[in-house]
Amino acid sequence: MLAAITASLDERRLIGTRLVVEPPVYQGVTVVARLSAAPGDTDRVRAAALDALYAHLNPLTGGPDSTGWPFGRPVQYGEIFGVLQHATGNALVEEVRLFPADPVTGRRGTPTDRVDLAAGALVFSYQHQVVVTAAGAEGRG
Repeated sequence: MLAAITASLDERRLIGTRLVVEPPVYQGVTVVARLSAAPGDTDRVRAAALDALYAHLNPLTGGPDSTGWPFGRPVQYGEIFGVLQHATGNALVEEVRLFPADPVTGRRGTPTDRVDLAAGALVFSYQHQVVVTAAGAEGRG
């Protein structure tokens, strides 16, 4: 695929310019979130939250405009909070933690409010974890 792209672009490049075609670098991101929802609505809220995270943090169809994640665009806490709040309706987003993730080793980095990406990097979802509790159930034993 890279050879075909390179050949096509090489035919169109200006004489004297250098052409470099490389595959993108991918940065995994894991979101760990805790939400509170109405009793009986927890399963729907969890599914909606996970669907929204996997859709938003997608290199091809995610991002702010759902047209693919922009190269080098960081993942920020506030944006993820908003995605979860919008997707789950009346559920309360209690906590959101972002982790850079390495799918090769399966390791997560330390929690952060922002995962920075290199200029040529794209983000992708990696093993999000969403816990939804029934509102009012926190103090029961």
